Amino acid sequence: MQTSRPTLGSFRTPTRGSFLLLLLSLRWALPSTVKTADTGQGTVTSWLQRTSQAEQPEPTAVLLRALQGTDKKACPPEKEVHMVDEELFFYEDWELEACVSGALLAEQMDRVNAIPFTYQQLDILKHKLDQFYPQGYPESLIRNLSYFFLKVTPEDIHRWNVTSLETVKSLLKVSKGQKMGPQVAALIARYVVGGGQLDKVTLDMLASFHPTYLCSLSPEQLGFVQEDVLWEVRPQDLDGCHPPQMDVLYRKAHVAFRNTSRSTYFERIKPFLGGASTEDLRALVPQNISMDIATFKKLRKEALLPLTIAEVQKLLGPNLEDLKAEERNSPVRDWILQQRQDDLDSLGLGLHGGIPNGYIVLDLSFREALSGGSHLLGPGPAFIMIPALLLASPLN
Repeated sequence: MQTSRPTLGSFRTPTRGSFLLLLLSLRWALPSTVKTADTGQGTVTSWLQRTSQAEQPEPTAVLLRALQGTDKKACPPEKEVHMVDEELFFYEDWELEACVSGALLAEQMDRVNAIPFTYQQLDILKHKLDQFYPQGYPESLIRNLSYFFLKVTPEDIHRWNVTSLETVKSLLKVSKGQKMGPQVAALIARYVVGGGQLDKVTLDMLASFHPTYLCSLSPEQLGFVQEDVLWEVRPQDLDGCHPPQMDVLYRKAHVAFRNTSRSTYFERIKPFLGGASTEDLRALVPQNISMDIATFKKLRKEALLPLTIAEVQKLLGPNLEDLKAEERNSPVRDWILQQRQDDLDSLGLGLHGGIPNGYIVLDLSFREALSGGSHLLGPGPAFIMIPALLLASPLN
């Protein structure tokens, strides 16, 4: 038995309420949407709630299934699209692919966001936009993405040029409560790399997202980051940070975690130890913390080099033997070069590269810094052997 497909009216007619009741029966709309159908409210809310509450299928797999065979079909004349409206909801997948243009979607993005398309339909529409803008969306489109931002990937965002703080704020607003940490981090990175400055309002908005964005902020901006944010930091979140950023983050983390127990403090401060000074590290020595080698490798070389063998031994505890596997890698290698070989031998780890017995260390960098000369022997100390005979010979 065939039934005719209903013809929907504009968003301003009572037909829209019937349309949404139909969606509700198909489990695409929420009851809260139907209650507000006659007032023209709630469609976008439904779209967002579907996105946040349901498990989205893998976009690539969905798109491949949706587009199978569509490249062989042309758009029927009666299906040509000149305006984005609710009628598109009833298009077949191949019809959307064949009949909707990326230019139209970009021009009428506000209408796209007003229609509760399925995930599969949204993937097709995004595909059309990506085809139209292969080098990345222009900012004129980005500022109007609204909830469509929930469909983009970090790779998409890295091709954007974002210069407006208001655009950033609007996208953060629609992302709140969603699993959009990587996208938010990419958005902040693109804005900052273009010279954009974040204000306190934006930094406060960022506090509701996982802090994958921290390394995109300047040291000055990091000073305004709420201390509560630091409790959510994972080691990998700080992999892209530079020393000036780690300096600020370590100081903030030290304050944030200082009232915790000793064991809790160390577990929390570990990701931030790349900003610790030599004095900070020495303060950890008597606490029997058993630092793992991964954390040890992330210490600043300038902070690590002055530590003695005894101090490193106490810092690492039972993990000391892991130094052997890293003896040729910085900063372990740099620290070994500063130690006497006989002292290294006392550890029983087979470490090599220390200062040989019978040699003294002359640091030529101070003299050459004064003279402005080049480092003929390269940076670091020079080893010079003093014949034992000269030391033992009596003066005549």
